[in-house]
Amino acid sequence: MESLQPTGVERMRAALRPGWARTLTARRAAAAALAVVALIVAVTSRPSGPQAQVLVAARELGPGGKLVGEDLVVRTVPADLAPQDALTRPDEAVGRSVTGPVGAGEILTGRRVLSDRTAGFIRPGSRLVPIALQDAATMDLLRPGDVVDVVAQRKPRAGERDDAAPSVLARSATVAVAAAAQASRQQARTVMLAMSETEAHAVAAAALSSPLSVVFR
Repeated sequence: MESLQPTGVERMRAALRPGWARTLTARRAAAAALAVVALIVAVTSRPSGPQAQVLVAARELGPGGKLVGEDLVVRTVPADLAPQDALTRPDEAVGRSVTGPVGAGEILTGRRVLSDRTAGFIRPGSRLVPIALQDAATMDLLRPGDVVDVVAQRKPRAGERDDAAPSVLARSATVAVAAAAQASRQQARTVMLAMSETEAHAVAAAALSSPLSVVFR
């Protein structure tokens, strides 16, 4: 009488030939492994810490033109990277102009765009110059539309007294954008002034080596 037990050859063939049960088990194991990998990726890629929504430039922007919806996109960034005056909605920027060149992906702030009201203060042909004033209290007093003279304290030349008269670098400059209430660590407090091209160059050059002040007119 022949044995009903499978021979060694039959056992080997069965092991090499995957049946439906073995295939199903393999698929379940693969699915479980993929689920674990997906969970790990989701956990490790999840942003840590508080987040903030900010408005960024969807492409490179230049001064002069009016911003439209296609120029803007909302992004989520770590809260500590969002400037205090960052814009958060497209309607805060649409119809306004930027104060200077803006790179794609740059966060837009209230200081980087001009409202229609502010633009009305600026004379045609004016240039915008960001300056940091020596007196922080004066920065707090400046408002868009204010008219000021920009003054630099000259360093005395050889033989001159220390109380040499200051130089008036710009007259009747208009405040285009006031200083932010509090600057971030990466950005100093500055005020944006509109003035003639010649005066703008003089102010920008003087700011590299001399403390600047303003006088209200």
